[in-house]
Amino acid sequence: MNEVISGLLGTIILFPLIVTLSYVVIMRKMGRAPAKMMGRAADVTTPFLFFAVYVVAHAIFGDGPGWLISGIALVIAIVLIIIERLRVKEFKILRVLQRAWRLYFLVLSFAYIILIAVGVIKKIVEYVA
Repeated sequence: MNEVISGLLGTIILFPLIVTLSYVVIMRKMGRAPAKMMGRAADVTTPFLFFAVYVVAHAIFGDGPGWLISGIALVIAIVLIIIERLRVKEFKILRVLQRAWRLYFLVLSFAYIILIAVGVIKKIVEYVA
């Protein structure tokens, strides 16, 4: 039983698109509006993307990518807070956090795709050489 749970969690963490697609399918069955559904799917998928990017980066580059990922996430949050504070006198922290979370989704999705491509290319080069 532990192997099944471990395999399922490993698959979900390594392929976060499964979480997104599952969420979209479930919400469609429940009759939710497609516009809100995609934003919520991104919100649900983002923690899995953090893990997936960390695992893939660790597999390709070894130790150290965790600090880089955390540092970039922190810098993004700080920059968004500064921009929001300069634009609006009285800003709402939940709105800023939601924007940061959605930006994390975009950045991590891009990083995940790039890391998968780099990993595949690296393994092809190792195999050929």
